[in-house]
Amino acid sequence: MDFLQLLIQISEIFHTSITRYKREVIGQSKYSDITVNQLIYLEAIFHLGGPTMSQLADHLNLSRASASIAVQRLIKNGLAAKTQSSDDSRVYYVNLSKEGTKLIEAEVKAFAEFADRIKSALSDDEVKQLVEIFKKVVANAKK
Repeated sequence: MDFLQLLIQISEIFHTSITRYKREVIGQSKYSDITVNQLIYLEAIFHLGGPTMSQLADHLNLSRASASIAVQRLIKNGLAAKTQSSDDSRVYYVNLSKEGTKLIEAEVKAFAEFADRIKSALSDDEVKQLVEIFKKVVANAKK
C-alpha cells in the first residue's frame, strides 16, 4: 500500500471516529446540517476566546463582511452570540453559546480519543518519531 492510500485510510478512520464521538456526545440530528466552514468559525471563536469581529476575520484571513455573515448564521442556529463591549459600544465580541461550546468540546474530546488510539498502537519511541515527523510536516505546511 502506498503513502497516499495509507493517508486516505487514516483520514477516513479519523473522520469516522470524530463523527461517531460527536453523535454519542451531542446527538445525531441536531447538528447534521453544520458545514465545515461553520465548524472552522466555531473552532476559531473557541480558540480565540471571544474575539471581536475584526480579530476573527483577521485570524481566518477573511473580510470583516464575510466573517459577519458567517457569524450571523451561527447566531441564527443558536451556536454563537454577540455581546457589546462595555468600554466601546462600537465593539462586539463573538462567543460560543452553550450549544456551540458543547459541539466544539465534543470535537476536542474526539481528537484526544483519536490521538490516544494512535499512541496506544505505537511504542514510546515510535510516538516520539511520529511527533518529530508531524512537526516537520506542520513546519513545511506553514511555509
